[in-house]
Amino acid sequence: MSKRSQSLRTAAQGNVLGTPLQVTDYEGALRHVVRLTQGPCASLVAAANTHLVAEAAGNPEFAAVLRGFDLVLPDGMPLVWALRLDGFRISDRVYGPYFMEYVLKHAPARMRHCFFGGTLECLEKLRQRAKEMRPELRITDAISPPFGKWDEATETGLIERINRADADFVWVALGGVKQESWMAQNRQRFARGVFVGAGDAFALIAGLRNYAPAWMQRAGLTWLHRLVKEPGRLLRRYVRYNSRFVAALLAERLRRAWH
Repeated sequence: MSKRSQSLRTAAQGNVLGTPLQVTDYEGALRHVVRLTQGPCASLVAAANTHLVAEAAGNPEFAAVLRGFDLVLPDGMPLVWALRLDGFRISDRVYGPYFMEYVLKHAPARMRHCFFGGTLECLEKLRQRAKEMRPELRITDAISPPFGKWDEATETGLIERINRADADFVWVALGGVKQESWMAQNRQRFARGVFVGAGDAFALIAGLRNYAPAWMQRAGLTWLHRLVKEPGRLLRRYVRYNSRFVAALLAERLRRAWH
């Protein structure tokens, strides 16, 4: 981790199940990532939901990945509630898709953006929606990588294309855990820029999927909205990671109460 990123991590940093989380809002997070773009090498940013935190709690290798990130944002309401129990004043989560929209709208106009991940259809709609939000937005490339595991030649070509895009922000949508691990693994191969794990942001901003209603988001039920929409794909994952998160958090709180 760079000295610059260490300076960004202030006393307003919490910890949930071993994952460091910045206690901030959208405006504060934007200031952080804009400063990171001024660094001489690539920086990494994650919007951590309960899935990522639960995976890190049970997987030391992935926990080390997140601890090496320059900025980890609290994406889920259960994380906000856990931070509040620790005495932090935090009013809301920094939801990854909303954060991406916020940066696209409010980052300095000179800054360049590259989208990496998703299908060609998704990327085309994402370009259109992004330009509608901010016509002067500078999008240097939108890359749809091949599906499945990449061989070394393919991965090298993708990274070279990202580097040619010379973007200040590289938005990476490969799915939670995979995208963070991939960014960390290839960090030294990236020429520059702030790499942000975008997760589902591409499909949501592109309009291919609907956001959860505001009341469900406030209640921490975004996962339920998604489960109703995609039960076959998400049921096993949510049962596994949501239950792991709740069990681990309860165990941690009990240990604290006994000491």
